[in-house]
Parts: sequence; C-alpha cells; structure tokens
Amino acid sequence: MLNIGGLSGCIVLPSSPCYDEARQDYNSRFNKYPKVIVYCNHTKDVVNAVLWARRERVPFRLRCGGHSYEAYSLISCGLIIDVSGLQALMYHKENQTIQIGAGHRLLPLYEALWNEGVTLPGGTCSTVGISGQTLGGGYGYLSRLFGMTCDNLLEVEMVTAEGTIICVNENHHSDLLWACRGGGGGSFGAVTSFRFRVHPIKTVVRFRMTWEFSSLRDVVHFWQAWAPYTDPRLTSLLALPSQNQGDLRASGVFVGPEQELRQMIAPLREMLPPKSVELHALSWLETARQLAGSPLRQEKFKGSSAYAYQPLSSAAIDQLILNLQHAPGQANVVSLAAYGGAISQVPVRSTAFVHRQPLFLIHYQSYWVKESDADKNINWIEDFRSSMLPYTWGAYQNYADSLILDWPDAYFGENLNRLMEIKRKYDPDNLFCFEQSIPLG
Repeated sequence: MLNIGGLSGCIVLPSSPCYDEARQDYNSRFNKYPKVIVYCNHTKDVVNAVLWARRERVPFRLRCGGHSYEAYSLISCGLIIDVSGLQALMYHKENQTIQIGAGHRLLPLYEALWNEGVTLPGGTCSTVGISGQTLGGGYGYLSRLFGMTCDNLLEVEMVTAEGTIICVNENHHSDLLWACRGGGGGSFGAVTSFRFRVHPIKTVVRFRMTWEFSSLRDVVHFWQAWAPYTDPRLTSLLALPSQNQGDLRASGVFVGPEQELRQMIAPLREMLPPKSVELHALSWLETARQLAGSPLRQEKFKGSSAYAYQPLSSAAIDQLILNLQHAPGQANVVSLAAYGGAISQVPVRSTAFVHRQPLFLIHYQSYWVKESDADKNINWIEDFRSSMLPYTWGAYQNYADSLILDWPDAYFGENLNRLMEIKRKYDPDNLFCFEQSIPLG
C-alpha cells in the first residue's frame, strides 16, 4: 500500500480518473506508469515531494512542459513532481527583469511579456516548458541577437536534495548558477522560480525562401556561408525535408526594418534564385504565434543533433543528400540552425553551455504514427547522425538522444568535470538522477 502521507498539491494516483492523461508527455512513443504524480502549486509542495521521495526511497522525475525527447520527465513505478502549476509572474520595469514560476510554457509566457513590451529569447514550440529549455540552454529565433535563454538567467530558487529552499545567484551559490546556465535540468535540485533579463521588442520581419530538393547541394553551400556570419539581428534556419516531402526552406526572423532585411538576403537570392520568397513585417507576438505551429508533429518521434564547427564539405553534403534520399517515412527532416552572433560572444567556460563556437546546429527529426514504423525511423536517425560524425562534434542537450553513447562529452564537453564537481557538492547521494543526468564521477 502506497503511503502518500506528507505529500501536498494535487495528487494523481493510478486509480484517479485523469491518470492516463497525466502520465503522458509530448512524445507518445513512450508508455510509462508512475506510482504517483504530484502537481505542485507552491514551492512547499515541491519541498514535500522531494522529502517524501527521499523518506520512502521512491525514485522520481521532475516535469515542467513534458517535452523531453526521451521522456526523461517520466518514470514507471516512481513519482513525477510536476511544477506546471508554478505560474507566478512579476515584471520589474526599472531594471528590465522578470521573476517567474518554473511552470510557464513558452507561448503563454511570450503573450504575457508582450503586454509589457518585452520578451525573453527562447524556442518556438508553444508548449515547451521554460524550465527544461533554460537549464539546457534555450535556442530560438532571437538567439543570435539576445543570446541563449540561459544567457539571460540571473537567479533561480531551488529545492535541494535535503528539501532546503535556496536562492541561487552571482552572490549566493554562484557555482550552481553557472551549472543552471546550460548544464541541463533535473541533476542538481528542483528549480521553482527564475529571474531573467528581458528585452524590449516590437515589430520584426519574418522571411521564408524555398527551393526544389534538386538544389540542396547549392542551398546548403550558400546558406552555411551566409547565415552564421550575417547581422546578429537575423537568426536563420534551413529545413531540409527528405526527398519528395516538400521544398527546402530557409526562414528567419529579423529585428529591424524590412528594407534592411531585403538587402541582407539579397546575396542568397542572387547566388541561388529561390522558387518563392516571402517577407512579412509583424508584431513579435504574432510571429511567435505563427512559429508555434508544428506541421510535422505527429504521435511519435525521434530526434537527435550535432554541431558543425566548419562548413560542411562536399563529401558531407553528399552524405546529407544520400540520407535524405532514403528516408523511411513521410515526415523526416533535417534542420540547420545558425549560431554566431550573441551566442558566440560568451566564453566557453563562462556558463555550463559549452556550444559557443559552432557555425550551426544540425537537428535530425523523424515522425510517425504506426507503432510498426518505429524501428525504421529510429534507425534512420541513428544512422544519419553516425554518418555525419566525421564532419560534426557534440550534441545539444535539449534534444536528448539515448543512443549517443558518449553523451556526457557530447552535451557538456570541457565543462563536464566542473559539472560533476557541482553535482557532488549539492547532490552527493544522486537523489536527482535520470538516464542522462550529470554523473557523480
């Protein structure tokens, strides 16, 4: 008999009517059955959950948006501490900062901040949680201008393995703040609130250009020579769907006048005339709402990533083309996301986020519906990533991939040793752990 004495908040058990919905995450490829789910509405609920798990020796996971690619925020036969109810938000106009609960999801947060004329750089998927995104880095269409989400992090409130509430900033537990800036979530403690620097924003210009698949070689060649080096007010992505699954698409968001953007994209248009070109000046909020759509998102998916530190060679582009010509399904895509700008201005060891000098991130994605299609899609992603290893290094920790054997080095590189030291200091018993949490040593 499960003893739930000491838990507080909204408690969901296997016998609860909402259990099946509550145990699901974004990626329905995974089926896990927790013993208990606690929806926390106050920091005290998180404290009680951590202390209960420790006392009862029940393994647990932390969950905000539930977007872990490998469902690391779920666990069978354990406890899920869900912080999505922590929704406090306070804007401090005098110093352009916000204090927010750890349960916010991106689009509702952008909407609330828009009312104050400010924003926080982050991703595009509307239901991603601010906690996982920030703690793992946080990339989006404003990153080349304002940095990663973690670069704008000033302070966190955290519940430790002992159930103590601590304030983490440059003056108190500064080593832990360093780890929270890109060292990944779920390894050191349970974050219950964040303080961020925010940025004024009004109108932006969104662009989109398309080409036929047959132009892939030239498109990649010209895009990679342009996007990471252009004005940092422009962040661009290049989507490469597999053959017969749609046009190649370069898109981006520019924080500035439309005429300047036209001049900026002119070299790309002249070198390789596109099939179509669109530019739209919109409010940042409307742009965020449009970008929040995910037409490729289906029931189940597998993702992975790698970084390009040098332009892809002719041989590397050959490998891209070959893999995209032999995709297994109807929703397989590789995206290239431009880095540089503000991302690269932060020294590698200044934060736990080590990926400061790549030209771009490569994001491998495969989506499917039928369970019988799982293996071939997963194998395609793994084979694709493996075939590109001679031309890439590392991986983005927010695109978790359980098949990366050297994941600690791939995610954290030269910052891994310091992360392990901080782990041993704040969680020596490894209470906060999951399949790819920071190891003790």
